[in-house]
Amino acid sequence: MPYPQSCLTLAFVVSITLSHASLEYENPQTRGVLRRYPRYAILSHTWEKEEVTFQDIQNLQTARLKAGYVKVWNACARARNYDFEWIWIDSCCINKESSAELSEAINSMYQYYEDAAVCYVYLCDVSAEYHPRNPKSTFKDSRWFKRGWTLQELLAPWNVVFLDKDWVRIGPEVFEGRDINTYSVAQRMSWAAERETTRAEDQAYSLMGIFGVSMPPIYGEGGAKAFMRLQQEIIKISDDRSIFAWVAASSEHDENRGLLAKSPYEFRMSGEVKASKSDCIGDRSSYSFGNNGLRIHLPLETTDDSSRGDDVFLASLLCQSERDGSFLSFYLRKTSRHQYARCYPDQLVFRPTLQPALKNIQELIVRENRVTRMSRF
Repeated sequence: MPYPQSCLTLAFVVSITLSHASLEYENPQTRGVLRRYPRYAILSHTWEKEEVTFQDIQNLQTARLKAGYVKVWNACARARNYDFEWIWIDSCCINKESSAELSEAINSMYQYYEDAAVCYVYLCDVSAEYHPRNPKSTFKDSRWFKRGWTLQELLAPWNVVFLDKDWVRIGPEVFEGRDINTYSVAQRMSWAAERETTRAEDQAYSLMGIFGVSMPPIYGEGGAKAFMRLQQEIIKISDDRSIFAWVAASSEHDENRGLLAKSPYEFRMSGEVKASKSDCIGDRSSYSFGNNGLRIHLPLETTDDSSRGDDVFLASLLCQSERDGSFLSFYLRKTSRHQYARCYPDQLVFRPTLQPALKNIQELIVRENRVTRMSRF
C-alpha cells in the first residue's frame, strides 16, 4: 500500500503501545520504519475542547491532563484491538507551529485518509442505540456531517467504520471502491455547499484533495480569495465547464460578476449538473487565465427578452442536467469589444437543445472581479 513518506519523515504517526493503562508516543523514525510503510489506522472526528496537540503528545504527562486525551486513548485502543501498530490523528500528528509542516499536511491530507487501512469516524454526539435509518437516530444530524474537513475524510478512505459517543460501532462497515472523478466539478462542489469551517479559508483548502490539486495555504487571505485560487488550480488540470455552473444569492441579481464562484455555497443547486462535453466545439474547448481575465470559447446567442438589452447574450456551458438532459446557459453582458461579464448571476437557464448556440461560437474574455478584504480598523 502506498504511504505518504512525508507523514513518516515528519513523525506524523503515533505508535500504539497500550500497557498499564498508559499510551506511549514514538517517532516512527526511531523504529526504522521510514521505508517499510506500515499499515495504519486513521481517526476522523470533530474537534472539541482541550484537544491533545502535537506538542502535548511529546510529553504524555501533559497530554493526560487534557480532556481530549480520552479520545486519543480510545482511538488507539480500538486500533490496537484490530492489530494496528500505528494510527494517525490530526489533532496530535500535525505540528501547527511549523508553517512548512502545516502546509504539507493540508496538501497531503486526502492521501493520508485514502491510504489508511481503516478510517474510524468518531461521532461524539450520536448514540448507537438506534440504527442510522431509524427516525429516532441522531446519526444524520451529527455535527460531523456539517463540517468542511470531514467531507474528504468521508470520501477518501476505502474502509470506514462509524463509532458513537461511547465508541460503539454504528451500523455495518462501509467498504466501497469509488472514483470521485466520475462526478463533475459542480457536483463535488455541491457536496461542500452547506458545510462549515472555523477558518473561512478552509472552505477552499479542505477541498484540494477532492479535486487533486495543491496550493500553499495562506491564512488571512480570506475565504473568497482562497476559493478563487482553488478554482484557478482546478482549471489548470480540468476542462470540465461545470465549474462555472453556480448561482449567486438573489441579492446579487443586478451585479456583474466573473465566471468564478465566491464560495462552495454558490454550488448548492448544482448537484445534478453533469460534466461538460466539449467535443462539439473541437480544439476550441480549452480555456485559461491571463492577466486580463479568463479567455474561453463559448456558444453565444441573443436573448428573447428585449428588456435585458442588446448587450446581453446567453452563453452555453455545454453541460447537461442529470434530471432531464437539458443544457445549461447563463447570461453574459458585453462590456467592450471582446470582454464580457456574467450578469444576472443568480440565474441559470435550462434549454432543451444546443443546436442554435453552436452556430455562433466566439472567443471572449471574462474578467474576474478583484477580491478585496475589508479592513479590521
